Amino acid sequence: MSTIVPTPINPKLEPCRSPCGHTSVDGFLIPETGTLTALLWGFANNPDLRAKEYYFWRIADLLWNDPELPEPMFIRHEWSEEIIWECLNNKYLSVGGAASSGKSHCLAGYGIIQWLSRPRDTMVLITSTSLREARKRVWGSVIRLLSVIQGAPLNIRDSIGSANYVDENGTTFDTAGLSLIAAERSRTKEAIGKIIGIKQKRLILIADELGELSESIIHAAIANLSKNPYFQCVGLSNPASRFDAFGIWSAPSDGWESIDVMTDYTWTTRWGGKYIRLDGERNPNIKAGFVKYAFMPSDEQLAEDRRLMGETSRLYYRMVKAVFFDSDEDDSIYSEADLIRCKAMQKIEFVGKTDKVCGIDPAFTNGGDATMLVFATVGVNTEGQLAIRFDESIKINDDITNKAVPRTYQIVELIKRECSRRRIPAGNVAVDSTGAGAPFCDVLAGEWSSDFLRVNFAGTASDKRVSQNTKLVGTDVYANRVTELWFISKELMRNFQVFGVTSDMAKEMVSRRYEIVKGNGTRVRAESKGELRARLGHSPDLTDAAFIAVDLARSRFGLTPTEPRKKQNDSSGLHLFQRRGPLSMKDLDVASRSNHAHLE
Repeated sequence: MSTIVPTPINPKLEPCRSPCGHTSVDGFLIPETGTLTALLWGFANNPDLRAKEYYFWRIADLLWNDPELPEPMFIRHEWSEEIIWECLNNKYLSVGGAASSGKSHCLAGYGIIQWLSRPRDTMVLITSTSLREARKRVWGSVIRLLSVIQGAPLNIRDSIGSANYVDENGTTFDTAGLSLIAAERSRTKEAIGKIIGIKQKRLILIADELGELSESIIHAAIANLSKNPYFQCVGLSNPASRFDAFGIWSAPSDGWESIDVMTDYTWTTRWGGKYIRLDGERNPNIKAGFVKYAFMPSDEQLAEDRRLMGETSRLYYRMVKAVFFDSDEDDSIYSEADLIRCKAMQKIEFVGKTDKVCGIDPAFTNGGDATMLVFATVGVNTEGQLAIRFDESIKINDDITNKAVPRTYQIVELIKRECSRRRIPAGNVAVDSTGAGAPFCDVLAGEWSSDFLRVNFAGTASDKRVSQNTKLVGTDVYANRVTELWFISKELMRNFQVFGVTSDMAKEMVSRRYEIVKGNGTRVRAESKGELRARLGHSPDLTDAAFIAVDLARSRFGLTPTEPRKKQNDSSGLHLFQRRGPLSMKDLDVASRSNHAHLE
């Protein structure tokens, strides 16, 4: 059992009875009441943050650490102190922590005390992947902590994940209390629908397991919930990708390249909030030199983790040291570091004339999931290079209730409509014509125009040069067309000619693997869409559509990898095509045996 040291009484802040019969709370007089109610009043109304911190821990002791309870339920330690203090100081907070750091339980207690301090005017929303999973984590902590509060004005319905405020007349308020919202990716639309309609004087969103949720949850919260008079959002997760929802919530204000994920433990986020990191190797047990808190890892447990995971493995750094890391795949075409270093997720402005283009990946070609359209702009950037910027993407769905118009014709009409709205002519459109895409393209040509570009992913690579700095062409290096498109886009990105990559694109980009195939020469082959879909459960339709737009820019506007006029500082190690003069297959073999970041 963990040792509990009660919060020392602060005579100045502790409620007491005044000579006039009122209760004094740090000099504020309120009608005579009990200690717990007075502490809650002080937490809600005292503007001094250190006073609020004192009241929080005194309330926690009274509610959950009573000696009559079988065991203490809310333990004060270095990490819980840090989390609560930062919650009191920041409207937006991101908590990245190792496994067994106690962050979910701590935030459950924070949400309950925030609600108790102003029960009629406060709604605490708690998101997690599902009700079942939430019961094992944050919602399970909420129910356990609420179960020992005698006389709490709540109607608890654990089966649906709600604990609503009940007033003195027995009226239940759906907009006050604590509510769980299951927000796993398959239920994102439903979760957002619940979130955006909530209005309350005080609204607190605790996003547990944020890395497993859609980033749309964050955008909906900022765009809608922040309109309430008081709004706070706390996201927590084990760090993983810098492009998942938690990575986006935790992004440094000056970009990921401005911090060192290995050695930095706190930074200001792009949302004007704060990120704090709870490193398992620095947990309170390790600092104390003995097992002070049973739920936290000990030296022996960390040694076992190092043995099982590998002390320098990405898994160990993520789950124990709480480090944001690149994709676990050493054979991925792209890495998170590539995208960040090459500023591919930034937007740029062009100089002079620009052209709007569109890449289309139909749903029924080559194992795809949905018909994706990516709209982009091609023009000259301030470095004098031809570049492409992805501007917008949309998913097209046919109307299954429309039996009069075949699906293919519905999709064709929607494509024509979307391109017409953006004044994009057929000549500036490219479509995947692989497999079933060929007859689809025939219908598109008949119903619209044959001016669009057909791109066959399964076809051979092109005879276009892969870079200005080599005489090699696509067929010399790439096993097929789709491989060429994915690697040429990487070479363009390395030269700062690809911008506007979204987080959804980034996640698809780092997920696709490649291999070296030998036969009549040595070439690179990207895994097929079907292989990726079988491995991950989805296909990279969005990025395929984006790279189809890149291929159109190459074919019809002359986009090719070109070094900027002002030499960029490139420390990425992506030098395979930066050399002057021809590149041999021996060079390619050497690159393939080294770290994948060197292979273009």
